[in-house]
Amino acid sequence: MNRKDFFRKGLAKAFSVMEEGVNEISETWKTAVEEDKKAEPKEAPPKKTQIKVPKPKTVKSKFKGFRNLQFPPGADAKGKRFFSKCTACSDCIYACPYSVLFPVPDDKTGKHFPHMDVNLNACMLCKDYPCISACETGALLPYKENQSPKFGKAKGFFQHCINSRTGEKTCETCSITCPIPNVVQFKGNKPNFSNDCVGCGLCVSSCPTFPKAIQVQ
Repeated sequence: MNRKDFFRKGLAKAFSVMEEGVNEISETWKTAVEEDKKAEPKEAPPKKTQIKVPKPKTVKSKFKGFRNLQFPPGADAKGKRFFSKCTACSDCIYACPYSVLFPVPDDKTGKHFPHMDVNLNACMLCKDYPCISACETGALLPYKENQSPKFGKAKGFFQHCINSRTGEKTCETCSITCPIPNVVQFKGNKPNFSNDCVGCGLCVSSCPTFPKAIQVQ
């Protein structure tokens, strides 16, 4: 046997021994891993939790933009004749020199009827009432002699009045601006409003306090 053959056989035998050892280690490792898996306790699958989402509450809100609307001068008190004859032409709105009247939408008819809010803008009680003269349908009728409109009555909120803070009759603006004689009468330093008040709102607009110490109701 020559040297080359001797080394070849020796290497082949060495590799054979190594392969057998590797195979034995591999088999032993696989067996140990399988036994460990069998020994581990099986975890229960996680329960599906249902999240309850609260339903949004539906709140029905009403439009509260207009709290104290009045009909234009010359309209009947309850507005029955006014609504039956008014065509929503807006002629009375355009005729008012003080921009007191404004259109308000009506859901039933889809028209915009003229109204006013004297707590926002006072009626000046014009002698010729151009708003009435502009109406050609009879929705607004002229007042009789010595007849005055009636939009409401002024009510005082003395806690907001300047006189309540000073303790004296410091302010008399409501009495000075009232166009009807003797409507505003003072008891001490507190203003009171008689039933002759027509609710024009001039006392409200002239009141210097905020919040206003007077409101027409």
